[in-house]
Amino acid sequence: MNGQKGFSLIELLVAMAVLIVVAAAAVTALVQAQHVTTAVGLEANTQQNLRAGMHFIVHDLMQAGEGIPQLGVTIPTTAGGVSNITRPGPPGIAAAAKFPANYIALPQITPGSLLGQDAKTVNPITGAVQDGLLKTDITTILYVDDTLVSSALGPGGIPAPKLSDYPVVQLAPANPVCAGVLAVDGSSLTLAPACFTLPGTPVPIQKGDLIMFHNTRGSALEMVTDVNVGAGVLTFAAGDPAGLNGTGLPNGTVTNLNVGATPTDISRVWMVTYYVDSNTSPTRPQLIRQVNYPNYPTAAAPNYPPQPIADIIENLSFSYDLINSNAPVGTYPLGPGDAAQPIAPDTPLNIRAVNVTLAGRSEYTYTARSSPQFFRNNLSTQVSVRSMAFVNAFPTPATLP
Repeated sequence: MNGQKGFSLIELLVAMAVLIVVAAAAVTALVQAQHVTTAVGLEANTQQNLRAGMHFIVHDLMQAGEGIPQLGVTIPTTAGGVSNITRPGPPGIAAAAKFPANYIALPQITPGSLLGQDAKTVNPITGAVQDGLLKTDITTILYVDDTLVSSALGPGGIPAPKLSDYPVVQLAPANPVCAGVLAVDGSSLTLAPACFTLPGTPVPIQKGDLIMFHNTRGSALEMVTDVNVGAGVLTFAAGDPAGLNGTGLPNGTVTNLNVGATPTDISRVWMVTYYVDSNTSPTRPQLIRQVNYPNYPTAAAPNYPPQPIADIIENLSFSYDLINSNAPVGTYPLGPGDAAQPIAPDTPLNIRAVNVTLAGRSEYTYTARSSPQFFRNNLSTQVSVRSMAFVNAFPTPATLP
């Protein structure tokens, strides 16, 4: 015998048992950590989508009404005060195809309670689309683009003038040096090239843009159907998708402004509509930001196509703070601070703040449980619309109606 010693069978069995216990604990901890990491990633992805969508909505709501007349932008109406203006909205939703027929002017914010597509989700086990049979909301926001400047620098390299810096008139002999000339019927606008050079920057004027005309007699809105950069001419031909141009109606048109020699301000207006598209890809509903009108000038090459800004958004809802100390309010189940839409005698002009709620789910299922499940979350905020939020709470006799 050489006197060497080794482990006994019992010692080996004990050591192996300890090793197995330690390894099992380590593997369990690793699996749990992996599950936690997966869950955190899914939750973070959901939150990121919600925050991205909310960022855009809040940004536009903060600008709602900027540069827009207090009573809205006048639109063409019949002698009886009936309008027929198309409203951008979710494809295939007939109820959202028109602004209300009793509108004689487009307000800064147009609510659209339950005018959107159905809220839809996915069965986490089968992958089948489930229709909640609950309509989502839409909303339409108007504000003036105050960033549009001439394509050429001013004299001496000074900052270029803005489109709204110079007025337009209809009577050529009375034109100031930098005034543009507006056709009497509103079919075209010729800008003074020495003062404002088309197409403008940073976002050039193009087909589908909305131009607001405003003077002491009121306002009117038209859609650009052609841009002649060389001649400095904007054309507003009839047959535009909004139904604003060349209507021949007696009220609310450029003709009614009786411009003549009266200086008339011009500005580009952004019309922004938010809705959820749950029909194009029902398993991945998207939050859409639509600027102006889709499918124009052609469906194949629109200048302002619908822009998806957030994925896997299952619901979008708006409510409105309509509190106004200077006017009566309708009857609201949740009070005038949380109204789905204005009720007569209130109108959208009474909106003071907007409550927004986005609901979304994770992109993939969480499989660590007995059956796959989605993570869901929602994000809510209130936006005080700065151009509409401040009213005279203490009217003097001179300001009373």
